[in-house]
Amino acid sequence: MANEPWLEADQTEGAQARRADLLKGLRQVQYWIDEALAQVPDETALWWEPAAGVPSIGARLQHILGASRRLAAYALAADPDPESLAAAARSDWTPQMLPKASLAQEVRDFFAELIHRLEALPEEAMDELRPLGRKRLPVRRWTILHHLVEHAAYHSGQLILLVRLYTHHVG
Repeated sequence: MANEPWLEADQTEGAQARRADLLKGLRQVQYWIDEALAQVPDETALWWEPAAGVPSIGARLQHILGASRRLAAYALAADPDPESLAAAARSDWTPQMLPKASLAQEVRDFFAELIHRLEALPEEAMDELRPLGRKRLPVRRWTILHHLVEHAAYHSGQLILLVRLYTHHVG
């Protein structure tokens, strides 16, 4: 098993360190997701719901992907449409019953593209105000991206717990 990304030595200082921390956070989330999914044996486990009202591993992964896409759109898109982004949010938790490999690859592809876009973003752009949500509140790009990492990390922890619950449920 490779080291967790947060354990990698820091190579930057000053303003560049802020971006490096953000990128490290995204890589850490991907690491947690990959580690959790490696323990999910099949689609039955992926879509298992431990109790009424408790979304499955797959639905939670869909939400991580959907919410991360929306937050990335607010942070990076030229003119994000809050109405269409809000409409997309309504389907996050509805199980799509995708194969594990497809859903995992979709998440990996999204995070890889996001990391690539952030690496190319000029440093001064990180502090630009961006319109967020239906109220179009002015929020710094950095803050939106930081929340994206926090939100994805929060739900990644839930993935890890659900995998453990499933393992004990069938074990």
